[in-house]
Amino acid sequence: MNKTHTFNGLYKYSLSLLIILALSLSSCSDQDDDQIYDGLIGQTWVGDLGFYVGNLPVESGITFSGNDYAVDEQYYYNENGGGRAATLTLRWWVEGQSLWLDYGSHYPMLEIRNIRVGNLYLHGSLFADGQFDSDIEMERMSNR
Repeated sequence: MNKTHTFNGLYKYSLSLLIILALSLSSCSDQDDDQIYDGLIGQTWVGDLGFYVGNLPVESGITFSGNDYAVDEQYYYNENGGGRAATLTLRWWVEGQSLWLDYGSHYPMLEIRNIRVGNLYLHGSLFADGQFDSDIEMERMSNR
């Protein structure tokens, strides 16, 4: 076997690996705002956004509607008796790969940065009035 044939084989193999790596990395790229919006609209996402009713923590179930309007059905956790705790309305929008949740003047402005919306789960970093709170995961509960 001559050196040119070995070099060409190694070159093709290396080039193939680089193409596969580039394609796999591009599939992990961030979602744009339209993809995030489309993943949220018409769905109910359930998770802990740091709310309390009285001194008991509650879980939020946010249903995202059109016109940037949403309803948050909040429930007590089972260990606290379960049951509905509160129903809040909010305005929402997606900007710069962040989901903004505006519950009004009596609540902090919530932002979920670096949001990733999948088929079953939503992940991101929760900020309240610009201060980091926690990394969160919310689960999709309704289907289109």
